[in-house]
Amino acid sequence: MVLGFEVMGALRIAITLPSVTCLCAALCLLRVSPAAAASDEEKAGARAAATQGQAAYENKRWAESLDLFTRAESLVHSPVHLLYKARSLVQLGQLVKARETYLSLTREESTSTSPAVLKAHEDGEKELAQLEPRLASLTVKLDGPGAADANLVMDGVKVPLALVGVGRPADPGQHTLQATGNGVASDPQTILLKEGGTATVTLLLKPTPGGAPVVPPGTAPPAATPVTTSPGVDTNSATQSGNGLRTASYVAFGVGVVGIAAGTVFALKASSKYSDGNALCKDQDPCQLSSADAAQREQLGKDGDSAKIISIIGFVAGGVGVAAGTTLFILSGKKQTETARAGVQPWIGLGSVGLNGRF
Repeated sequence: MVLGFEVMGALRIAITLPSVTCLCAALCLLRVSPAAAASDEEKAGARAAATQGQAAYENKRWAESLDLFTRAESLVHSPVHLLYKARSLVQLGQLVKARETYLSLTREESTSTSPAVLKAHEDGEKELAQLEPRLASLTVKLDGPGAADANLVMDGVKVPLALVGVGRPADPGQHTLQATGNGVASDPQTILLKEGGTATVTLLLKPTPGGAPVVPPGTAPPAATPVTTSPGVDTNSATQSGNGLRTASYVAFGVGVVGIAAGTVFALKASSKYSDGNALCKDQDPCQLSSADAAQREQLGKDGDSAKIISIIGFVAGGVGVAAGTTLFILSGKKQTETARAGVQPWIGLGSVGLNGRF
């Protein structure tokens, strides 16, 4: 349908003189606005934009037509501008915007008796009725953590939060949906809406790797969890204790080796003293010695006894050291809390040896 046909109502003139028709249509469009609503310059500009917009529409340049009639409407209001904006939007597949433009046109109260205005209202009502069944209906729901405060984006355009979960008109065709929030996001989902079809899509939000933790609305962020240790146990002290036990085990092993070596040396010395004393008897049974030899044999026996006692102490100390070293080495490998409670300490006294410790 050509602008000149509807506005002018002169079919024969439009066919034979298209340029005159365009000019007359543009002039007619400007008659519907009050004289005080626009300056002469604005009227002239709106007339030029409407004329070019009508030519673009006839040549199926829908985007250009929409742009030109939008500019004309911004300068001078006319129901015919709205009619052709809506028609251009329909051709571009933007049915939701077209519907809203048709509604603006048909709900407008006008006292104009201009044939062009009356025709624009009449055609707008008819075309709106034809458009309504073509609109699709889409409901988008969000689920998962942080869904209450997530942002919904459809084809790169943010959808108002109030429309989440509400069935609303949508353009037929392919659409991409995604929701994002505080540390959460849904996978992008692509849907294909048919004309007059109805669809419901649920987007599941999931925590994103490295994202901030999701905090429910109205709640404070969780406090950092303190490190739990046994009562009265210092973690650093426990670590140092474990390392100290390992060192102490090496020291104990060293003491054990020295004790065993000393016990061996003095055991040999005691044996030597006893042998020397027995040698003075020269295999006599009973042993009969002079006073000097008897005194010497008695001294060798005393020296042998002393060496024997020291040898026994050395062997015992060596055994205790090896045992303590083994125990400390095993304890040093246990958990820190256990190590902090366990300890072994060897001791050597006059004529006695032993271990002090706790396990």
